[in-house]
Amino acid sequence: MKRLKASGLTPISVKKAQGLFANSGKSDKRNQVTAIAVTKLREKKEREKNKKKGLKKDVEIPFLKNLGLTGTVKTEEVMAFTQNFHLLKRAGFNNVRALTTILENTENPALQDIIADILNGIEAGEYIYTTMEHYPKVFPMLYVSIIKVGEMSDSLAESLSQALSSLEDSKTMKRQVKKAVTQPIIMIGALIIMTIVAIVWGLPVMENLYKELGVEDQIPAATLAVSNFMKMIAKYWYVSVGIIAGIVVGFITWINTPSGRFLMDKFKYTMPIFGQLMIRLDLQKFLRAMQLNLENNAKLDDSMEVSKSVVKNNMFLAMVEAAQSNLAQGLSWVEPFEAYKFMPTMIIEMLKIGMETDIKMMMGKITEYIADDIEITMSKIMAVIPQVSMAIAGVVLVAFMIVVLKPIMEVYMGNFLFDAYGM
Repeated sequence: MKRLKASGLTPISVKKAQGLFANSGKSDKRNQVTAIAVTKLREKKEREKNKKKGLKKDVEIPFLKNLGLTGTVKTEEVMAFTQNFHLLKRAGFNNVRALTTILENTENPALQDIIADILNGIEAGEYIYTTMEHYPKVFPMLYVSIIKVGEMSDSLAESLSQALSSLEDSKTMKRQVKKAVTQPIIMIGALIIMTIVAIVWGLPVMENLYKELGVEDQIPAATLAVSNFMKMIAKYWYVSVGIIAGIVVGFITWINTPSGRFLMDKFKYTMPIFGQLMIRLDLQKFLRAMQLNLENNAKLDDSMEVSKSVVKNNMFLAMVEAAQSNLAQGLSWVEPFEAYKFMPTMIIEMLKIGMETDIKMMMGKITEYIADDIEITMSKIMAVIPQVSMAIAGVVLVAFMIVVLKPIMEVYMGNFLFDAYGM
């Protein structure tokens, strides 16, 4: 007790080690780690209690988050945790010893809290995945589902390897999407900013030129309309701010309604360019989870119920629920996916064949197929995005030339001709 207090720890209770920690060899270091885990759990519960009472609120600042200065866990850290856990399990470590070892070598306090929580859950007789479910921002639902299958089938080491692969695939996909959209967004954003600056600065200059020449009545209609609009916004800026704020608040309120969420989720699948990618990514998560559960000898309806938790899109959930209803009635559970016309035709046909033969075997082939299909879809998107961005940039440039450059050039060219020919 004195040693713990001297270390700045406040144990909940002190008793002879039993159960999961009984084989610790009464090591001071191991006892200290256990006490830290218990203390961190107590602190976590205190924070949750305070949050419920409104006494404390965590605030994340974006640039601090990127620097790792807030209570966040990066994907790279979760990957390192998973890889280390996998290696220790392959080396014959039990769950407690493996997680304790990882805890000792973890620097991120937020991840330390999570590992300590998992350790205390194990000590209380809980599965690892049940604790991970409490941290959806750290452990994706597919990740948790894979871990669950591993624990249920006593093949956690293999499941950790699969979970690591899922994280790596997700990270690669995010990196590819980011790479594809970053440059076009920067280019279009720069053009828009340049156009706005040119309009704000160029229109007054152009109007003064027309006034000096005494031909202000000859200002092009489009240019005059834009100029008057900008003047109105500048004069009644508070009205503009109020309108924009009202639109934003109204939109946020709408998307938080059931119908709003459903329509927004439907739009994600139907929007140009990225819609096909998003439906394939959700399909991959869902079918991968189904495959894992079926390989664990779960029933089809149970597998579908568990697997739908990995997808958050309400449109997709509607399809799954319709499939579940058909399955309960003895009808084809593939028909709802076919009726919504979102799922690729090849996957529909493969599912139909699987229903007639071996759905477990076919589900493995489908997940392989959809992984390749996602890569093809990504290649198409990366080829189309530059073309679309150039088209948008062209429209912005033409608008800029019509509104600003054309009138200015007309004034300067008119003066040039007037001086040259003595007119």
